[in-house]
Amino acid sequence: MFKRFLNNYVPLVLLTLCSPFLLEAQQQQFVLAPDQELKVEGTSTIHDWHMTSTKATGTADLMVNGKMVESINSLEVSFPAKSLESGKGGMDKNAYKALDTKKHERITFQFSALKQSGTDTLIATGTLTISGVSKDVSMNVAYTIEEDGVRFTGRLPVKFTDFKIDPPKALFGTIKTGDELDLTFNALFMQNQ
Repeated sequence: MFKRFLNNYVPLVLLTLCSPFLLEAQQQQFVLAPDQELKVEGTSTIHDWHMTSTKATGTADLMVNGKMVESINSLEVSFPAKSLESGKGGMDKNAYKALDTKKHERITFQFSALKQSGTDTLIATGTLTISGVSKDVSMNVAYTIEEDGVRFTGRLPVKFTDFKIDPPKALFGTIKTGDELDLTFNALFMQNQ
C-alpha cells in the first residue's frame, strides 16, 4: 500500500511543486503595441532631418525567463513607407519618390537569428527590406522586461545606396541628402492574450 502511494502520488506532488519553475521559461506570443516609434535620421547639405512612423505592426515569439529574453523564435515588423513623416510636405514627397512607395508600399524587418543574449542586450540578425531590396543586417538591441511586455530599443546605421536608392535631392540638385542613415526604434511587444 505504501509503495503504491509512493508510485502514484509522489510524482504528482513533485510535478505540482515544480510546475511554476517549469512554466516560467516558455515561448510566448507577443504583438507590437501601438505606442512604438520608428525613426529615420539623416543629413543634408542644409540641415539634419528625421522622419518618424508610429504605424508599424509586428509579432514575436519569445522565450522570456524572469528579466531576460533567452531566445527569439520569430519576430517581424512591418510598416507603410508612406507612414514616415517629417512634418514637411515637400521633404516627405521627395522621400516617397526615392523609396518608390507606389511600387514598394512597406518597409519590413524579418528576424533570423539571435547571436548573443545578455541580461539587457542582445545581438539580432535579420532581413531588412526597403524599396523592394532586401539586405541581411545585424544590430545591437537593448531590451527591458516591463509589466506589459518586452521593450526593444536600438539603432541601425544603413545607407540609401545599400538598398539601391539614390539619396533624394531638391531644388534642382542644390540640396543633397547624405547617403548615411540611422534607423532607430523604440518598440514594446505586449504579450498576446
